[in-house]
Amino acid sequence: MEFGCAGSVARWADEGADVTVAVVTDGSTGTQDRELMGERLAAIRHEESQAAADVLGVKELVWMGNVDGYVEYTLELRKEIARLFRRYRPHRFVVMDPTPTIEDRFVNHPDHRAVGQTSLDVTLSAGTTPGHFPELLDEGLEPWRGLRDLYIAGPGTKPVAVDISATIERKIQALLCHRSQVGDNAEGIEQWVRQWSAEAGKAAGFEFAETFQVIAQGPGFHDGEQDEEVGDLPQAPPDPRANPSS
Repeated sequence: MEFGCAGSVARWADEGADVTVAVVTDGSTGTQDRELMGERLAAIRHEESQAAADVLGVKELVWMGNVDGYVEYTLELRKEIARLFRRYRPHRFVVMDPTPTIEDRFVNHPDHRAVGQTSLDVTLSAGTTPGHFPELLDEGLEPWRGLRDLYIAGPGTKPVAVDISATIERKIQALLCHRSQVGDNAEGIEQWVRQWSAEAGKAAGFEFAETFQVIAQGPGFHDGEQDEEVGDLPQAPPDPRANPSS
């Protein structure tokens, strides 16, 4: 999350948004250290994620507890994410890009692919439609059709840029909270993040930016019936593809 959208999350929190972050896995397997992997690593990742969330102004961190590296697209995962979607009723929903390969550079993590695709599908079906997982109705979780925009976050460059010039330092600070992952390469990662964010911002006229694919319409999106739920939500930056002459 910190690589893809931490600067934007910090900006939105500063603007008054209540930000909830769902961590799908327990972080227990992502290491080459055989003595560290397992419950000990999961506890460390939990502390690191909370520290990063505090830096960014996240209101709540939700742990779903799936085993790191073992996530697959299943109906059960779809129901888990739909449950959170209905409970927290987001106006802006940020999800991982489920693309299998990224710009001919590397393979996207299988957990990221499964969670990303499931999250996208929840906005179309299980999170928004009463007939999908009706047992959620028994839990008091009504379908949520007040979504305003869906942000698909990296890796890779996306068409819509968000100015994070005022929050780049917190993005980096949040990343460096994950010491078990950045290891001794903190300086190199900081340099890379600054370079990448500057390149992303240059095309949009920002000092630093994060980029997203933004979807703002569809069957599960705001239909005008839930205006009382939110005030003036900042609109998504324009997609330059909609105006080729600009």
